[in-house]
Amino acid sequence: MPSGGMERIGQDAVVPSDWTNFYQETCIPAAVWAGDTLRVSSHAGESPDDVFPEDPEEQVRGAFRNIASTLGAAGASWSDVVEINSYHVGLRGHADFLLRVAGEFLEPPYPAWTPVGVTELWPPEAVIEIRCVAVVPNRIPNGPDQGG
Repeated sequence: MPSGGMERIGQDAVVPSDWTNFYQETCIPAAVWAGDTLRVSSHAGESPDDVFPEDPEEQVRGAFRNIASTLGAAGASWSDVVEINSYHVGLRGHADFLLRVAGEFLEPPYPAWTPVGVTELWPPEAVIEIRCVAVVPNRIPNGPDQGG
């Protein structure tokens, strides 16, 4: 997802410009601040033009990239993430590339991570959704591009 502007919805919600249409349809923000903790909604691996690659590895990479966009819009980064939950259609089939792709985005100390195999996800073409929790100490509420 592109890391463009962000619409402020309420005091604590983060809705980057590339999430606005989804938010208007569902009222689900990309992330929500609670103090210095950012809870990021599940992101799938679609491309910026809303196309899901057929290659599961590319969807995993896209999900990490899309979360990076939301983290950036909120004034956070992958280095602030302390917990990841990922939901996979065909989890065992992702074993060969999942940690390698994650390594393109994560650095030590790594967050806690629980991958879960599921039978389906909200977008029917999706094979992965990732949600995470980031902690940003000394965050200034309502600061620039932080949405809360």
